Amino acid sequence: MNCTRMKISFRKSVLNVLIWGVMMLFAYPLSAQTNGKPGKGLYELFSTKIPDGAQWEKPDNRYVRDGGYSTKSENYIYVDDSKSPAKLTGLSIPIRENPGPGEYRYITFAWIKWGGDQIGMQFHVSDKSVNQKGRKYDFTYIAGKSKDVINPLKGLSVGEVPGHWMVMTRDLWKDFGNITLTGISFICPERRDAGFDEIFLAKSQEDIKNAPKVLPSEIATPVPVNEDEEQLVYEEAATDKNEQPEGVQIDWAAQIKAGGSMMYPLYLLGLIALVIAIQRLITSREGRLVPKPLRESVNECLAKGDLKGALAACDKYPSTLANSLRFILEHIKAGREAVSQTAGDMAARDIRTHLARIYPLSVIASLAPLIGLLGTVVGMIEAFGLVALYGDEGGASILSDSISKALITTAAGLIIAAPAIALYFIIKNRIMRMASLVEVEVENVITTLYLEEDNSKGTDVSK
Repeated sequence: MNCTRMKISFRKSVLNVLIWGVMMLFAYPLSAQTNGKPGKGLYELFSTKIPDGAQWEKPDNRYVRDGGYSTKSENYIYVDDSKSPAKLTGLSIPIRENPGPGEYRYITFAWIKWGGDQIGMQFHVSDKSVNQKGRKYDFTYIAGKSKDVINPLKGLSVGEVPGHWMVMTRDLWKDFGNITLTGISFICPERRDAGFDEIFLAKSQEDIKNAPKVLPSEIATPVPVNEDEEQLVYEEAATDKNEQPEGVQIDWAAQIKAGGSMMYPLYLLGLIALVIAIQRLITSREGRLVPKPLRESVNECLAKGDLKGALAACDKYPSTLANSLRFILEHIKAGREAVSQTAGDMAARDIRTHLARIYPLSVIASLAPLIGLLGTVVGMIEAFGLVALYGDEGGASILSDSISKALITTAAGLIIAAPAIALYFIIKNRIMRMASLVEVEVENVITTLYLEEDNSKGTDVSK
């Protein structure tokens, strides 16, 4: 009996252990790392808490606040100018070119500065690891430019001050050489406050992509430009290592997509303009209004006095000119004045129809910029609404990003309007030129017919 109870108890214990293991498996993602467990490739300097054994130099729980880089962040390191720098000590982490067990090379972190000109992160190292390369930049990353010319923050510049949460990924070994980290200082040199979150060390770039809640970022490659300069120029790693950046690259597809719902009427207007332009370019050709073979055939037939041949030519080449000439030839006995007036009206009516069919291009050319401007105004309202909501937390970054998205609708409206108005005048000019040819040909035929009638003194020219 006791043996049976022991077996049941053992089975229950094993089952409880399995259940606990499954729960832990789902509770913690496989990619998550804590405190750099051997063989994992990542070391958590801070995500939800500081590493075991580390401590703040000046104990102050206000360094850690709720919230952070992402909506899933539980907390982040908060520093203002009155508490700067916030120094984390108690570390001993080697940084090497080819990391072995317990050694690392890369760092990824997210930071933000709610106003002000600069933000920094300084790495404290043991005396044995101090080297010329790292000492040149005081083992410090800085972003932004200080207005304090007397006592500026010294360090390696890594870009503009982050007005919103920005993920940085750096090669610590290339930046500062072989060092052993003993601590980190989070620097906020002037108001306002700054935030730091999701700080991980990694052995390789591939490990960084698996860091929990950290977006992957390209590794910056240092490019020396002058030995006397106090900074290096960095370029983003690319397929062609020798290719130099040529300014801001704009993803127009993404920008157009970011234009929002106001882009849909612009898409529709652009499509309508394209269809109308293609159709009217085809239907307003010389062959559809004033065919050259028709003019030549009618003139040859009239020179011979062959009215039936002229009528056959009108049937063979249907067009605006053919309609007017057929009326003249069929009603020649109605008198010159009546025939001339009616034939001219027929031609003018047909020309007006062609002009009316290109008028929508003019409307689109006027309407598209207005819709684009409306989209921009709506986007600007939303942009300043964000500024009112967040204050200067986002600074110029939020405002400029929102305005750039808002302006895309105006750009799209102008892109549609410019070709539309150009095509409108091109096609209109073509139609008016054809109208002049119709007028000239009608006048020539009437003159030829009625002069022949006058010369024959009453002869039946319809014979």
